[in-house]
Amino acid sequence: MSILCFGEPLMRLSTTGHDRLDEARSFNVSYCGAETVAAVTLAQFGESVVFATKLSDGRLGTNALMTLTRYGIDTSRAIRSPERMGLYFSERGLSIRPSVVTYDRSGTAMANASHEDFDWDHLLNGIDTLFFSGVVPAISDEMHRACLEGLREAKGRGIHTVMDLNYRGTMWHTNANAQRKIGALLPYIDVLIASDDDVIGYENANVAEDGLFDWCLSWAKGMLADHSLDRICVVVRQTDRYDVASIRGALVTRDATRLSRTQAVALADISSCGSVFAAAVVHGLKSHWDAQFIIDFATMSSAFKATIYGDYSSATETEIAQLLAEGVKPSIRQ
Repeated sequence: MSILCFGEPLMRLSTTGHDRLDEARSFNVSYCGAETVAAVTLAQFGESVVFATKLSDGRLGTNALMTLTRYGIDTSRAIRSPERMGLYFSERGLSIRPSVVTYDRSGTAMANASHEDFDWDHLLNGIDTLFFSGVVPAISDEMHRACLEGLREAKGRGIHTVMDLNYRGTMWHTNANAQRKIGALLPYIDVLIASDDDVIGYENANVAEDGLFDWCLSWAKGMLADHSLDRICVVVRQTDRYDVASIRGALVTRDATRLSRTQAVALADISSCGSVFAAAVVHGLKSHWDAQFIIDFATMSSAFKATIYGDYSSATETEIAQLLAEGVKPSIRQ
């Protein structure tokens, strides 16, 4: 049985090094997006992955699908249409300067899609886990309805459902809109995953750095009390002015709370660390691992990605498990 990742691949144009977007004269091009990164990470962990989307039928859309197929992901359920490819521009921060992401995704195939474009009876055939992020229902009312219909179909078939909150304020426009529409999806979600940025944005909160982890933990417990979720996983990523990232995760159920160790790494690129964390949680759940190992594995996977420039960590399950078993010791492996 396979994991179905439902989302929109995007073309990423990133500045060179730590150049600012305003001064950029050239860009590095790659194909990614939250669900794309999760799908690739899951495939690298050895999972069978299917990707469903509606995507430009032009060369850029083909390149995006070729990126997925390169990692062994089944793209046969992708729908092609004449609309444009979605883009985003990425400026990697440094020290006190944060990273900046600028989206250009209006008028894309997914933005113009109808909920009727997605035949969930076909899409869910041979699937045991449905994964998507909060970006997808934020694209349009039609995509929100598509997600809701997919979740209902999945629950009716006993398919495990996982959502990465992945809150984007510019897409939801208001917190009230986000909470209302995400609230409509939550009764059909088994596992909710979120980063500190997602939680703060979703709640429109202002939280002190030294209390951030405990605040996110409290939020997760509150969400479990208010909704029928099986579990919530949160990851908190804090970076100092010397570009040392401290990453810690928690897996919360009604019966217990599992906390990972804090993983401190020299930061190369914080982008996609949340999507890698989400994919690692899904992989751990599908592998029926102990809850403590799942959150340790997911946190280490996110930390490992933080040391890699670009979108994908290229880490295998064995690499992450070895780091957990040995402790983090810089070395040369031969």
